[in-house]
Amino acid sequence: MHRLSAILGRMSGNSGPRRNILLLVLFILASRPCLYAQVPCPVSLVTATPEKDTIQLKFRNKGKVPIEQLSLACSPPGNNKFPNGICHVETGFFYPGSVSWIKIDYQGASHQAIEISIARLRLQGGVLWQAGTSHTCKSLKLPRKN
Repeated sequence: MHRLSAILGRMSGNSGPRRNILLLVLFILASRPCLYAQVPCPVSLVTATPEKDTIQLKFRNKGKVPIEQLSLACSPPGNNKFPNGICHVETGFFYPGSVSWIKIDYQGASHQAIEISIARLRLQGGVLWQAGTSHTCKSLKLPRKN
């Protein structure tokens, strides 16, 4: 921040195009919080235990800000109520460094192999993190129980 103020201080007498471009870039960066959400996965799926029609999922927020909403994708999708392969959405406050358990309703969870992955997150302040080609989370594979 000190370096930025020094640069702006040197440019204060200059109202030329370079200063205007710098101010425009700073404005764009400051007004686009979603740019901060394009980081490696802030969640680690720790364990999952399938039961008859539910899955108990343990995960950790390894990011630096609280998570307000967690959207999971399951394969196969099961009887999902959400679009785009989302099988469960959990809302709450999941603080950095904390480990949490959630229960996912999933018909026949113990009778098939299932893969669970993070589809998207809503971080504190409404910033969205979405899995993409350059930033994905490690999925969790549950083997079929006989």
